[in-house]
Amino acid sequence: MANIKTQKRKESLLLRELNLILQREMKSEVLKSISVVETRLSTDNSHVKIFYQFIPIFEDLTIQTIEEELENNLKEIRMILASKLDWRTVPELTFVYDTSLDRVNQIDKILKEDKNK
Repeated sequence: MANIKTQKRKESLLLRELNLILQREMKSEVLKSISVVETRLSTDNSHVKIFYQFIPIFEDLTIQTIEEELENNLKEIRMILASKLDWRTVPELTFVYDTSLDRVNQIDKILKEDKNK
């Protein structure tokens, strides 16, 4: 039970620190448009899956553009994270676009269309 609580506490800390790093410490405006919504830490703390969403601040901003920017800055993000955490090792970071908001919007659109018929 304590292990699960520790895991959740670490995930929460990662969520907060990653959001702060992306918003305050990164120079790229593309990265500043990202919001981390969930983190899932592996049981051995070696990998973390980071689910994110973004606000399209530019018209030409796509998921592919964001993924490229994240990949180009992954090492820097991990180094900054290492300086903020008091952990022996920092997990490998994997960013995954969270599609749940897109699915909610699609369902909402379908329901509105169905209601109008």
